[in-house]
Amino acid sequence: MFPVVTAGDVINISGCFERSVMTWIDLGNPAPKSEWDRYDLFQWETGQLQRLTVGSSPPSPAILDLLRQRRTKRQFWPLSDIELSDFFWHACRCREAWPSEMGFDLEHRAAPSAGAIHPIHVVINRPGNAQWWLYEPHGHFLVELPTATSLFSGLRSHSQTVLDAPDATRLLLLAEPGKTLAKYSDGCSLVWRDAGALLGVMALTAEGLGLSFCPLGITGEPWASSLAKQGKLMGVGLALLGSASGTSVR
Repeated sequence: MFPVVTAGDVINISGCFERSVMTWIDLGNPAPKSEWDRYDLFQWETGQLQRLTVGSSPPSPAILDLLRQRRTKRQFWPLSDIELSDFFWHACRCREAWPSEMGFDLEHRAAPSAGAIHPIHVVINRPGNAQWWLYEPHGHFLVELPTATSLFSGLRSHSQTVLDAPDATRLLLLAEPGKTLAKYSDGCSLVWRDAGALLGVMALTAEGLGLSFCPLGITGEPWASSLAKQGKLMGVGLALLGSASGTSVR
């Protein structure tokens, strides 16, 4: 028997729809430009460098099994260096690069990206340490961002209010929109879609490696964009990553 929908129900549904429409932000319809712009990449102020080991290939379930098994996990223990390296090796490493007319290389990585541009940088903060590190996908290493230590001090505490996980490693997705906008008009939604695709690949990678992974609802703003002037960098997401047990730190 079908439920009876009253006039009051219709009014409530209509009001909800109107509120949704009012808060929806139209980012336009992206399209490739007839002539691509040249873009000067953001120049990072860097400190010490930390090499990561070449990622291993442990036995893991087939992709369809991973899709069935994937769950958001909210219990974290500190990652070992090997676990962190394996995660980045499989989820974020650049596998191939080739030059473009826009002044920067196009790339092949595990996650899809509009125009093979990959405008999303990953910056991490490990538990018990105030330093933030940029993952370099071309050489598979971490490089310290000295100014981020003070600029991002509020971001860590803010993320703790969302999910209290002191032993998790924080992964900040930091977009460089100018890369995508060099090729596409109305390209902002492509940057957000790139961020979502990367989070999806990260989640499946963590599942395949037996790690805990949880995307948070916050973007990292207003702290993320303070790292650069003139809107060159914007926060587009933050996630937590950790070991699924307390015996892996080495």
